[in-house]
Amino acid sequence: MSTSEATKNVDQEGTTQEIPQYNIWMILFMFIWPAALFMFMIHVVVPLFWTPEPGEFLPTWIFLTVATLGNGAELVVALVLLRREGYPLTLRGLRERARLRWPKGWKKWALAIAVAMVLAFAYRFLIEATGTNMASIPGFIPPEYFPPALNPNAAVTSIEGIFPDVTLAGNWIFFIIFFFVFGGVNVIGEELYYRSFLLPKMRAVFGRWDWVANGVLFTLKHVYQRWLYIGILGGSLAFAFIGGPIGSVYLSIIFHWLGNNLMFLITLLPVFFGGG
Repeated sequence: MSTSEATKNVDQEGTTQEIPQYNIWMILFMFIWPAALFMFMIHVVVPLFWTPEPGEFLPTWIFLTVATLGNGAELVVALVLLRREGYPLTLRGLRERARLRWPKGWKKWALAIAVAMVLAFAYRFLIEATGTNMASIPGFIPPEYFPPALNPNAAVTSIEGIFPDVTLAGNWIFFIIFFFVFGGVNVIGEELYYRSFLLPKMRAVFGRWDWVANGVLFTLKHVYQRWLYIGILGGSLAFAFIGGPIGSVYLSIIFHWLGNNLMFLITLLPVFFGGG
């Protein structure tokens, strides 16, 4: 199947759209380049600006910059490629092609919530239950300097230890920046790229299991956080199922946001208010 061939995408109103399909090699490339970009920034660019001392963690501002550039690139590429397919970059213009809509009917709502609740629980539980063990396996051990927020091997004795170089109490500038990056650029960039743009172009290769392939490949794409693979897989499959068979990227964005940020919000808010 060449990239010029297309399959039909039937929207919730019954309108048929022709979506050009990718072959297996193009699909793999579209997952590999973001992984390569993150690996390049983390292991090649960052050492040019910062050299870790023993026991020192990657500065939070560098961590946030890498996340912004990587996920921002995914967002920009998604919008550019959607525009090249001929879609105006408006909510109305992208509504059906990018699946920027809500589930139609209570059955789809119920199924989406059920899947999200089960896999979201598994997502959090498996990260906590298996993260440290997987992070001790050769080849999966995170760099010692990796931020405690994503490093199961880092000894964190307090909430403040999640970002040891940042004063959290009353630091609303950091609060806004953090949730702009991980609640905005990260979530929206990934969902628009992997679920809105890429998932509908995988049907010719993977058929009705395109959402499974999307979730698995999205997990593997996180090679730069491979010690969290088991936990990431649960959320990845949930987001792909909601963005695929359920057909609602709006809902996958919401559940992705909750999966990534809810626990941070619950634990960090009291500290920002000066408690904790």
